Amino acid sequence: MKPISKYFHIAFLVCLVSNPIQSQMLSQKQMQDDLSFLQGHIHQYFFPLALLEQRTGVNVDNEFKKLNDEITPATSIEDFVQIIRQGLNLLNDAHSQIIPGSSLASYVSPDYYLSSIGNVSLADTTNADYYYRLLNKSMNGKVQINIMTKFMNGEYYNIRPFRYNSIRVNGGEKISSIDGLPMNQFVGDNSAKMYYLFWDPISQKYYSRSFTMVLPLLNIEKFTLNIGDKEIALSLDTTVETLQERHSQSNYRNVMLIDNNILYLRMPAISDREWYISELLRIYTPDVEKIIFDIRGNSGGYDGVWIDLLRKIIDRPLEYKYHVGMNHNPAIENSILSSFSELKMIRKGDKTEMYRQTVQLPDSNSVHFKGKMYVLQDEFTYSAAAALASIAWQNENMEVVGAPSAMISGYTLPAIAFKLPNSEIVFSLAFTADLAGGEKNPYMDKVEVEILENNIDAYVDKILNYDCYSEEYLLNKDKLIEYVRER
Repeated sequence: MKPISKYFHIAFLVCLVSNPIQSQMLSQKQMQDDLSFLQGHIHQYFFPLALLEQRTGVNVDNEFKKLNDEITPATSIEDFVQIIRQGLNLLNDAHSQIIPGSSLASYVSPDYYLSSIGNVSLADTTNADYYYRLLNKSMNGKVQINIMTKFMNGEYYNIRPFRYNSIRVNGGEKISSIDGLPMNQFVGDNSAKMYYLFWDPISQKYYSRSFTMVLPLLNIEKFTLNIGDKEIALSLDTTVETLQERHSQSNYRNVMLIDNNILYLRMPAISDREWYISELLRIYTPDVEKIIFDIRGNSGGYDGVWIDLLRKIIDRPLEYKYHVGMNHNPAIENSILSSFSELKMIRKGDKTEMYRQTVQLPDSNSVHFKGKMYVLQDEFTYSAAAALASIAWQNENMEVVGAPSAMISGYTLPAIAFKLPNSEIVFSLAFTADLAGGEKNPYMDKVEVEILENNIDAYVDKILNYDCYSEEYLLNKDKLIEYVRER
């Protein structure tokens, strides 16, 4: 047995040598220096910071001070990764987060014009994967509770009916408190720690439908929810008896005709360019008077997809203004201009604004559509999908319909990847914001026609009894489709 034991000991040491970051211990000062590095980079690069603080009322520096105070000599590397996640979480920006090694290649590619700005390389892939896995490991399996919730009208509701300890809870019942604390206060007090954190611009509150995921970070194993007129004692490993499952959903790409005069494109992601173009050209008829881009729930993809689609649709040149802001940074500005020489840059104090008047011309085989286009968005429309909404916002032949975005949105540039100096945690950081909305739409989150889901009973009915992406539901139940049909 001794030779085998010796072999495994040698193998273990080889792993440590090949992955030195995974084997080292970090001092309190090193961790605090890393947190300070992150805070400094947020101030140096994250242009939307002032917009974020104005929109939410959160003072990011004050929150970082709280995070810094959480770091002690006893702080483990697992806890420290969580602290860094929380620092990025404060930004409420899906482009600013701890990233895995699989994402690193796009940030360091020679084809990416900002690859030289960050301090990362492919050599950081192993550490990026290690910390990303560590982050997920800290939560995996710890929360078994299977209650499905919805945030609506500034309140939390149970969606899926269930039974627990002979107590029945129906869909649509309000979740008013957790351990006696009002739900909005609980989420607000712990917003940085929350998973899937969003901002509701209607009620002006942070919310998280996955609020139970934060409980392990708060060292809470047992808790009580007040739902309706019931008080239910639960624990993290509780599995309630579900009385009705969510209806199966067909959230797939789709192109179809509605009423023979509306062309409907369902885009769960901004991707599959060739497929959408092929289906568009195949299904389009001269009778089409309206076109719908349904990008509800679409968190992004590649801008070139919607650009090429529009060029296959339009009859006349489509003009729009690309207008973004960033913190003044000569290195970034030179890198951008080397790839986009047509951009105009104007220095305004410590800020720089970039402009480009863009004209998209009809493609050679465009269908030459002369009617109106409608972009349907919801609170989860983001990134490349929000860029399409930004263009629609500027064009009189397009209209944005639905719910305002939960995040600061619009048409921006990709993020930059960095690593912390001591731990070498790899993270991405956004650095631009869309300024095309001006004072009317500073966060680029608004819609032109606001149609909200504000009836919890109707929402529960939709989730439990319908495939809300089916033709049947779209034609008979969907309020946004109804709006377009009536125009």
